[in-house]
Amino acid sequence: MKSYADPLAVEQQLRRIQQEVSPNEARTNLFNLVVYIDGHDEVQLMDALNYLHGKRPARVIVVRRNAGGETRTDVTARCVTDKDDKVLCIQEILISSGDDGAGEVPETWTPLLIREIPVFVWWLSSLDKAPLPELFDDIADRVFIDSSLADNGLELLANLAARHSGFKTPVTDFSWSRVAPLLKLTAHAFNAAEQRPLLAELASVTTEGGQPAEVALYFQWLKTKLAWSGSCCQAGKPWSLTDESGLPVALLHKAPAPLEKGFFVTFQTRSGMVFRLRDSHQGFAVVDGSGLAEYTSVFRYRNTGETLLTEVDRNASDRLFLELLSRW
Repeated sequence: MKSYADPLAVEQQLRRIQQEVSPNEARTNLFNLVVYIDGHDEVQLMDALNYLHGKRPARVIVVRRNAGGETRTDVTARCVTDKDDKVLCIQEILISSGDDGAGEVPETWTPLLIREIPVFVWWLSSLDKAPLPELFDDIADRVFIDSSLADNGLELLANLAARHSGFKTPVTDFSWSRVAPLLKLTAHAFNAAEQRPLLAELASVTTEGGQPAEVALYFQWLKTKLAWSGSCCQAGKPWSLTDESGLPVALLHKAPAPLEKGFFVTFQTRSGMVFRLRDSHQGFAVVDGSGLAEYTSVFRYRNTGETLLTEVDRNASDRLFLELLSRW
């Protein structure tokens, strides 16, 4: 197979660049991060790496898909000195995959990995027809995806659910990380003793805002926690479930939009009580409803950089996320 990057030359170039940036001793890299991107994803990647910069030293291999021309490799590094006068560097190796598509093949970038430290593969690109995660078996410790990047996020999640028990490489979904504040707000809203009985009486849940994949994970979380049965359906169609007593529960997602632009969740009981949870767009959520005094709960959305930092520090995929997939 043709070699597109000489590992020895890459190491020498990185060493020279780091010495130019700072002559002090650099801290040891903690992990390898391989990122697959399309051209329009570069801003999101740079924002995430800027957040990571100065917090964790790492080797980042960026595979730019469909770059055109010949497959080529470029090397750079950015460093910052910490309080102990040690240098924290992000070493960046950019592989522009040419017309032959060779840059996307793991055999092109695996020789550039630092051995004996974790390898994370982040597919920050279209997920349609992506060979995940089997393509990275025996290479990656974990694969990061974002189900919202699929044309049909519900179909992707259903596909992952059907296959996940046989995966050799654990999968983490950034959509799941984004929906975490909504899960906590919902749990808190029903935490009061007088509110808990309403959970067994729910007849419907309607969510406005959020991407289809995010809301699907939210609905699946409700279904799992409340022991409802049934399966999801197509985007924009109600989920027709049944509760533990065999009574119907309808879940509906309306007005899809990025979750950070706000959400409005309406819970309705069989007796007609209405319970609402909404984003105030001022850093807190508002909870009100039938016979309930309005109160607020502070929350914040995590940006992509914060999510990335959390996931590279985590030892394994989120167990609750895996539980949701197993009960899809």
